[in-house]
Order: sequence, then C-alpha cells, then structure tokens
Amino acid sequence: MNVYGFALSAISFLWRRLMFRTSFVAVTGSLGKTTSTRAIATVLSARYSTNATRDGDNSRIGLAESILRTRWRHRLSVIEIGTKLPGALRRGAWQVKPDTVVVLNVARCHMDNFATLEDIAAEKASLLRRLGPRGVAILNGDDPRVRAMAERCRARVLTFGTSPDSDVWASDVSAQWPSRLSFIAHCGTRSHPVQTQFAGEHWVHGALAALATGLAYDLDLSVAASALAGCEPFAARLQPLPLPSGATILRDDFLPSIDSCGQALRLMRTARARRRLLAISDVTDSGQPEKERHQWIGAAAAASVDFAVFYGEHAEMTAGAAVAAGMKPECVRAFPSQKDAGDYLLSALREGDLLLLRCNMVDHADRIYWAQFGSVACSRMHCDLIRMCDSCSELRPGLERAMALPPDQRPVWRPK
Repeated sequence: MNVYGFALSAISFLWRRLMFRTSFVAVTGSLGKTTSTRAIATVLSARYSTNATRDGDNSRIGLAESILRTRWRHRLSVIEIGTKLPGALRRGAWQVKPDTVVVLNVARCHMDNFATLEDIAAEKASLLRRLGPRGVAILNGDDPRVRAMAERCRARVLTFGTSPDSDVWASDVSAQWPSRLSFIAHCGTRSHPVQTQFAGEHWVHGALAALATGLAYDLDLSVAASALAGCEPFAARLQPLPLPSGATILRDDFLPSIDSCGQALRLMRTARARRRLLAISDVTDSGQPEKERHQWIGAAAAASVDFAVFYGEHAEMTAGAAVAAGMKPECVRAFPSQKDAGDYLLSALREGDLLLLRCNMVDHADRIYWAQFGSVACSRMHCDLIRMCDSCSELRPGLERAMALPPDQRPVWRPK
C-alpha cells in the first residue's frame, strides 16, 4: 500500500474512535458480501440513519473511505470487509472496531493464498475477536465452519439458516426463475412472508442475515421484511437485466470462483425460459489442473443449460468437454475472445431467452453485455484492471440499440 493508503487508514482509525455514538456492523464471508451488505443496510435504514460501504469496495482504501463517510447523524454504519491475504481481517477488525459481526459463509475463494477451507474459516473468525460481551455475532447456522465460530465467541450469538435450530430461519424457500426468492421467515413464535428481488435460492442466507441484523437492532420482523423487499440485486452479482433482443441476461461477471459459478448454475438448472444459455470463459479457486477444470465447466454446462457459448484460449477444450458430457454439438459454440462471443450472441439471442454471463476477471466479459446494445470501443483480450467495465473510460459503448428498451431499463455508462 502506498503512503496515501497508510495515511487514509490511520485517519479512519482515529475517525472510528470519534464515532462512539455509532454502532458499526462488519460483514464478511467468502461469497455474497456485497449483496448482503446492501440488504442489511436497506433493512436497518427502515428505522435508523445508516451509512454503508458503496460499490462493494472492500479493499483497504475502500474500507477506510467507508469509515470516513460515517457521520454523527448515523446511528449505524454497515461495513463490508473482505480478504485476499491472511491477516487482512485482523487488521480490518482493528480498524473498524465492530459492535456486530455478520459471517455469511466459508467457501473456495482466493485459494491461491489460503491452503484449506479451515484456513479461510480461521481468517473469518479473527473478525469476531474484536467483539466483547456486549457485541453481537450473527452467524450462518447452515455452514458448519461458521457455526463452530460461536464456541469461542465472547459476544451474544444469533444464528440464521434454513433449519429450525437457528434463531432466525426460513421455510418454504422458493426461487424458480422467473420468480424471485421468497420464503417464510421465523424467529421464536413470530413468522412473516418475505418476498425479495434476488434471483436464486442461495441468496436466502444473505436475506436472513439482513433480517437477523434488523432483529438484533430491535426492528420488528414485519418491518424488516417489508424493507428487504425493496432491496435490488447488486451490479454483476446475478443481476437480471433486459436486452434489446427481448432476452434477459443474468450478469454474474464479477466473481469468477468455482463455488459462485455452482450457485448460478443451480439457478439455471431449474429456470423456466424459452432457452437457457450460458456464456463462460473460466473459473478460479478450483484447485484443479487446467484440463480437469475445463472438463468440470463443460460437464456443468451440459447438466444446467440448453445452449453454451465458451470463449477464451481454452474454449475449444471446454466445448469438447460439454459435448462429451452429453450436450448436442449444435448447442455448443467456442470463440477465441469475448468480442467474438458477444457478436455471436447479438445475432443469436431471441425473446424469452435467459443468458447467464460468467467470466474470469481479466476477460472483462461485461463487454458481452454492452455489445448487445451496440459497438464497444475496447477490444483488449485481457485487462488487469480489477473493476467493472461499466465505469471504465476505455469502454466507450455506442448504445445504438438501447432505444429498443424503455428509458428506465437502458444501460448507463458513467466513466470515472
């Protein structure tokens, strides 16, 4: 980190100590942090003035900026804390000094820096050490590694999950596309129906975490559920968007980990649509050799969708694996780049289709989405910038076909 980063972290450390009237809620987990942080902040905002992490920026600088945006008027500040290296959450806990910690899950993410899932769990658990007896730990009771964290936690523990042995739990969970996630939330003798805007059953844990946090801060279950219904999916995290062709795209192009890919493909497996399509290049954190990894992608596509578009340097290998797993050859396409894949989909997508977009971060396949609206200036094969193309000055989309959609459904390019 540069001098600016160190200085900002130091200032935010001091600023946090001045905000002693504000309760800080730290949110961590391998998957779903950004959407869950938004959901928690949305629920808490129903009663309290609430600050929250913006744009999913959980870097060290982003963490400092989130703290510094907290003001005296804020009763609560919801901070997303991520980690790529061992020790990052311990430093984050020292910086944020949380009053409440939400732990969502332990999954395969950043496995280049963590040898095992137990190492990841230990990293997540380090955030709980800053909690005293008056703090609250809100833990995913369905994840055994997360639930085990309660044993060494000094704070009050509140669990959430899909089993009645959790403090806040869900029954009657349903999310078959095009329907969005809904369930019945239970807490003690109270129950309330919950309707969300999220696509996929796996979001039930983020939704329950938001409800549990609301209950921890004395919100009524019905008030929390009503607020949660207004929370929109976060950009590029299974975000449903209309296309000029009449198809719908599920943008899931931010996190390339294999476990998040599995969650998205489970949604596609049961989805109701004219055609279920997948566009994908690669996954990370599988721990598999290259050939085995692409065999997994091909087989997973064959089991989950009707049509697959593979792109990138290993596209032919993945396409062959999909055919070997039972997908018809005429339902498979392979392209050397995301640009070729985007051009093909522009002509192939039809009304009623559902397209899941996945990628490796360096591919920046969000350009496939923008290509459905017209020309895209950037044609780099790979890009090392770890950010979405939506705000990149190099994208320069033409948006020639955007007029086919109502004004409130058209994409907006805001370069930084």
